[in-house]
Amino acid sequence: MRMLLASFTLLLAFAASPALAASGKALGVDPAARLEDEEGPRTLVVGTDIFIGDRVVTDARGLVQIKFSDRTELVVGPRSSLVIEDYLLREDGSDGRFAINALSGTFRFVTGGAPKDRYAIKTPTGTIGVRGTAFDMNVHSDHASLLLYHGAVTMCNNAGACIDVGDFCDIGMFDLSEARLLGNAVDMRGAERTAMRGMFPWSVSESDLISAFWVAEARSCLNGAPTSATPESLSPNGEGGSPPRRQGNPNRLP
Repeated sequence: MRMLLASFTLLLAFAASPALAASGKALGVDPAARLEDEEGPRTLVVGTDIFIGDRVVTDARGLVQIKFSDRTELVVGPRSSLVIEDYLLREDGSDGRFAINALSGTFRFVTGGAPKDRYAIKTPTGTIGVRGTAFDMNVHSDHASLLLYHGAVTMCNNAGACIDVGDFCDIGMFDLSEARLLGNAVDMRGAERTAMRGMFPWSVSESDLISAFWVAEARSCLNGAPTSATPESLSPNGEGGSPPRRQGNPNRLP
């Protein structure tokens, strides 16, 4: 009897643990996205809770928009895959760390209300240290690139070569041998600009995204000359950004 009571108490404590709370929730899901967890793969739908250890995978038409409890926003684009490796930013205020492994594809990341030194993004060729930031990523098995909108990041490849990216519309990259700035997107022309527009599609159009996942002035980087706004005056979560666009996909939460 004493053993049964102890086991029951342990189960109650385990169920109440904040670590078991959902890390995030899918607010927008376009077709062809799945969640892979300990129970196996299943179709990802609007309202699905995302937990530590879950893998989000999309095909050519897939798109997933996730909001976390600390207000971090994450978009997983088509042909993409990532794993939520850790999420210890609890609602009770206890210390933790937000860690994702971006395996391949296109992503948008906007930090929330957690301390900035507790965000970490891993890719196959390096890591990205985040300091209060909004950016888009393009990740491959042998390199990764990043278009910065707000804040600053440090990009370090697995060999220890690092670069700081800190200016509005700067593009940084790393591969297995180096980390370097590719330049500022506003200054790019011709084939170089065309290539960047393909790598960072939401800098061209955000019409596929829920308006809450827009980033103010993101479309200034590769769609022509920037406006008079400065990075310091912009809201990383889209407030004060472009006028609302039609949201035609019913498979999204308001």
